[in-house]
Amino acid sequence: MQYFSSKHIVTIVAIIVFSFTVACDKPAPTAANPVAQSAGSTALPANLLVTEQPTGAIGVIQARTTAKTGDRVAVIGRIGGSRAPFVSSRAIFTIVDQSMKSCIETGEDEHCPRPWDYCCEDKTELAKSMASIEISDANGKPLALALELEGTFKPLMLIAVEGTLQSTEGGSFVVRAEHVYKVANDPLASKIK
Repeated sequence: MQYFSSKHIVTIVAIIVFSFTVACDKPAPTAANPVAQSAGSTALPANLLVTEQPTGAIGVIQARTTAKTGDRVAVIGRIGGSRAPFVSSRAIFTIVDQSMKSCIETGEDEHCPRPWDYCCEDKTELAKSMASIEISDANGKPLALALELEGTFKPLMLIAVEGTLQSTEGGSFVVRAEHVYKVANDPLASKIK
């Protein structure tokens, strides 16, 4: 049986501790590494939320058939379309055209723990009625902000978004928001948790 000297044991322990520290340590947030920023380190732009609905706001389905990449658009819809409509660490979420009905609107919310996923709608039709909304920084990159935790927006909230259409590739419809209006007198407001 081989015995280790106390010098060897100290060296082995130091290597193990160093390895564990390096493996578990997270990089510090820097301008060169924005992914390392914590979700709570960024705030929504001061002028993002507006008190009046954008002029000429149209439904997502109509916008998808008429707008082209680079166009200024104003779309209205409900936050939802999947189990998790908010991206976990970026200011990106999806909205759904009002013609689609959540389980709350069909009266079947009892069987549906996440009525914002529109599980009662046809998946193909649902995909055609969705838009991705991104809230970006001055450089055009989505903010490192977990909107679901931040609390300004909630699933099924009816909003109107004004911004620029970024992409329609592969069936996507991505709008970089400049202004967001929370629709007043939303009939589902009392049911939004």
